[in-house]
Amino acid sequence: MGYDRFIGNVEKDLAYIKDEELNHAKVKRIKTGDKIEINDLEGNVYLAEVTEITKKYIKSRIIKKLQVEEEKYRITLYQCMPNHLSKIDDLIEGISQLGVYKLIPVISERSAVKTKDVLKKMEKWKKKALNSIKQCKRLYPIIIEEPVKIENIYSDDEGKFVFYEKEDKRTIKEFLNTKPEKVSVIIGPEGGFTEKEIKILTEKGFIPLTLGKNILTMETAVITGICQIRFLFD
Repeated sequence: MGYDRFIGNVEKDLAYIKDEELNHAKVKRIKTGDKIEINDLEGNVYLAEVTEITKKYIKSRIIKKLQVEEEKYRITLYQCMPNHLSKIDDLIEGISQLGVYKLIPVISERSAVKTKDVLKKMEKWKKKALNSIKQCKRLYPIIIEEPVKIENIYSDDEGKFVFYEKEDKRTIKEFLNTKPEKVSVIIGPEGGFTEKEIKILTEKGFIPLTLGKNILTMETAVITGICQIRFLFD
């Protein structure tokens, strides 16, 4: 049986849900006697029973520590910024469910936004990433780093790929036997990459791959690309 999961503070054999998590629990109509899961954001998840509900907190008694394990592989997504940053708002939950470990916004030549625009969105994205882990039951939220330009991208991961709309032959199938534990993937903005950018990325060791013959929107390309990368692990 699955229980609702909340982020809370654990003190010895008690757990407390406060602030926004308290509001979330009340929306879920949690009541005294209910069993819930508590993630302390320190790598631990507990099964607990609600013992007290007040205006300031929900107190629960720890029943046991649950066996949980974060996925060993790590996907770092370098995502070129779209013209409308609200599109990233809508992507956070999906890439969280798909196991993306880190999101790094990229300012490319065809990005119509500036670094300062992206920085203004960081807190909102981090909040969305934190909220998403309760539904997909990850231990930690996606790490979201400050934006970089393509020429400043650096990765020493075992797998490094860029999905490129003009690549028409090479696919992820060529690498299914490599079994890397860490992969960096770059996905372009609306309008795609310039040839200069692809040259820079290939010199950094990124391998251009195709997502197929059809031209995809950025949102579809991100989900499709991450799903393909997961084949390397699964």
